[in-house]
Amino acid sequence: MGDSMIRAGLGISVSNVRFAYDGHKILDDIKLHIPKGTFSALLGPNGAGKSTLLKVISGYLEPQQGEVLVCDKRVHSMKDRDRSRLITYVAPDYRSSFEFTVEEAVMMGRIPHSDSLIGSSARDIEAAERAMLATKIIHLRDRPVTALSSGEQQRVQIARAICQEPEVLLLDEPTAHLDMSFELEMMDILGQLVGQGRTVLAVFHDVNLALRNASTLFFLKQGELVESIHPDRISPEIIEKVYGVKARILEDSGGKFRCVVPYSLAGSTDTPRETPEGRSGPETPQVNEGGFPVWLS
Repeated sequence: MGDSMIRAGLGISVSNVRFAYDGHKILDDIKLHIPKGTFSALLGPNGAGKSTLLKVISGYLEPQQGEVLVCDKRVHSMKDRDRSRLITYVAPDYRSSFEFTVEEAVMMGRIPHSDSLIGSSARDIEAAERAMLATKIIHLRDRPVTALSSGEQQRVQIARAICQEPEVLLLDEPTAHLDMSFELEMMDILGQLVGQGRTVLAVFHDVNLALRNASTLFFLKQGELVESIHPDRISPEIIEKVYGVKARILEDSGGKFRCVVPYSLAGSTDTPRETPEGRSGPETPQVNEGGFPVWLS
């Protein structure tokens, strides 16, 4: 299949990308292709290269080799303003040191579309309102960002990204600092954006969150893409290969929920803990409606 056929309908195309810091290999021959209007997850242990790959795709870092296309455009050949209209990148652990209000910070997402530092057109204001409502920070609009908690600041970052109205959202740990309720709400928000035709690629440390929300899982290890699978193909072998831990994959009888439960390091002789009845769990134990093993509830 020719490159033109492969790239047709792709939101993100990464071809043979290599990246190094001071000669130290971070990414090695990465190839991945993500269709438009889909939600994909980047997974892997610490230091695997996940955040670096997001930065390369965003255009923030330029690879020493390879090519990145976003919506059929060469990312590293684009002007900054044009790239910002196409892509938004949300970094982890963002903390503002400036006394902007929440509304001002969210409105910064309109800068690529406006000639002023803080956009003020009717469309800009409407986009900011929608983003603040979606992320439930409208009541904080006049508060300084510096006065917010880490979780609230994360919501401001997500709202700014939504306000930017990009075609592609690159999110590094989008649920960092969020409580359980808003973590699920955030996944719903991202799902709605995908439903509108946007492409989402997010880094997750929580494999189970990715399993339940992404359509494709990309696993990195030591700078290499080692697995690219549909969530239904998750297996103990993949978890051990990528993370070096033994795990069980639990699911309900209808296959609606799946859950990865690690129980020991690879090479250990530990076995999964028994059920309350004193028996080892069945081959495919049931999980409750929240997606958790029944004996953990």
